[in-house]
Amino acid sequence: MSQSYGVLRVVRMPHLQPQTTRGWTIRTPYPTAWLPDEQLVHVLTRRETSIGRALSNDVVLMDLSVSREHARVVLDSDGCWYIINLTPHNVIRVNGQAIPSHVPFPLRSQDLIVLGSTMLQFLAPHVAVVGGSEGPREQARASYAEQVTQLLPSAQPQAVLSAPGNPLPATLPPGEGEAAVCEPWDERESEEESLLGAGVTMQFALSPRLGRRIRWLMAGVGLSILAICALITLILNSFIGINALTQNGASSLLAALTIPLVPALGTLLLVNFIDRFEREPWYLRLATFLWGMVIAIPTAFFIERLIDSVLLNLLAPGTSTVLRSALQGLNAGFTEETVKGLGLLLLFLVLRDQFDNITDGIVYSAMIGAGFALVENFSYFATGYRNSLVFLIIYRVVLGWLGHPTFTACFGSMLGYTRHTRSRWQQVITPLLGYVMAVMLHSFFDFVDIQAGIEVQANPGNTHVAILALVTIICDYIPPFLVQMLLLYLLIRSLAQEAAIIREFLASEVSNGVVTVDEYALLQHSFQRTRQERKALWQYGFRQWLRVKALYQAEIGLAFRKWHVSMGDSQKTGYLRQPEDAYRERIRRLRQEIRAFEEQARARRRGT
Repeated sequence: MSQSYGVLRVVRMPHLQPQTTRGWTIRTPYPTAWLPDEQLVHVLTRRETSIGRALSNDVVLMDLSVSREHARVVLDSDGCWYIINLTPHNVIRVNGQAIPSHVPFPLRSQDLIVLGSTMLQFLAPHVAVVGGSEGPREQARASYAEQVTQLLPSAQPQAVLSAPGNPLPATLPPGEGEAAVCEPWDERESEEESLLGAGVTMQFALSPRLGRRIRWLMAGVGLSILAICALITLILNSFIGINALTQNGASSLLAALTIPLVPALGTLLLVNFIDRFEREPWYLRLATFLWGMVIAIPTAFFIERLIDSVLLNLLAPGTSTVLRSALQGLNAGFTEETVKGLGLLLLFLVLRDQFDNITDGIVYSAMIGAGFALVENFSYFATGYRNSLVFLIIYRVVLGWLGHPTFTACFGSMLGYTRHTRSRWQQVITPLLGYVMAVMLHSFFDFVDIQAGIEVQANPGNTHVAILALVTIICDYIPPFLVQMLLLYLLIRSLAQEAAIIREFLASEVSNGVVTVDEYALLQHSFQRTRQERKALWQYGFRQWLRVKALYQAEIGLAFRKWHVSMGDSQKTGYLRQPEDAYRERIRRLRQEIRAFEEQARARRRGT
């Protein structure tokens, strides 16, 4: 079994980029590709690792300015790391300092290494300094200064000893990293917590100034609203179901209860697939689904009926059917997208830390849209079972199973984009544009559908009109399809950035011993991480599977919390500790539980 000693992380690499009109090239703070690239993190599984352009190297860099065999990273018996420049002509820089060839240069975790046009960051757990004496790495740096003095007479030892440290901002105060690794653990902290309960984010969701009574009052009001809306939804759909049962028989009710489940389950599976890295909690997915299914449906129903009655009184009897259809479509688009969007906005404002990026906006939007479409499809299939069952299956399931999720995702994705920018005007304008896009797309879709139905009813038995209406309805899905392609592009870019955030903001946690080298490499590859989670399920059972998933999510959550702070989120006031500390404690506790359970399982197997 191979052992992982450290990591080389690609910070910058040469890649072709389009030039602007002034000949400039666009540089990103860290490499992001269309999909997370496994070649951006190289795990050091040997004590000697060769780096170069040739395929025979342990770490292959596709950089023409890198030599075929450029450098070697070495771990000695004392636990000290060195890098050796194997080329007499090409330069290697460590933290901006050029090192000569064939002289071992000591490395520390988070040092930046430049080979050609490629910048790497070296990551490895810190070696503890015992008794406050000078560690072997510091002694090696001093001896290296003497070697450079002998080889390069013009060089000064002080220049070597005062080489610039890691330019990245420190995530812990001085000395805190060592304390986090070396201090003894409290036995009370190792008690197993609920793996299906609220995570770290929920612990800091509400201000500690709110008393227990206020919190219970807020929970009671929320549950009351949910119960009232659920009762109204149940009553409305009961009338529809009873009417379908009396007119069309039990088969219509059975179809109305089962067929709408297909697009809802498909959306759920799609959400599980696209939510690859910072996964959203099950209870928030359920809450957004219930918002669309229970709260948005009756609210939109009554508002639409009210606006329809107002329009009926305002419009003259001879008003054009096209205008009536346009106003009805606008009524549906504005009302439904507003009510669904309020759920997203409420989640964003109350649980801002849980609403991380575009991916989260698409995930929550899809769940709200799936809940809304489930109830709406029930009414369609219950009332149209006898005359248009095949048409409804094609229209609502085959072609339109992502209709409502797509409309709502226009607003949700743009709301998630606000987490990527510090510009105030972008944080206001971008969600507003997404909301307008959702309303207009939904309104145009319903306008075409309503107008096609009016034309068919006005010309009964006319085959040409029926065919033209059918073609028009099929073409009505082209705009949502184009928007889905745009959302797919945004989703892929967002997932790539999630992997980059994990690489960037967990680097220091590897040095401090919070995250292991293997975990750091695994967290950036969702499919490999999923296989590890399944492996824990098959080998150790359901509880261990939950622990492993919780460990990975806690580490990813720590990376995203640090990213939020770097993007301008303020520290939590009124708490004795910050979310970063809570994440680190949870990671430590979960790792203890995982290791203890695995040791017990191995002991039982040896005993049998």
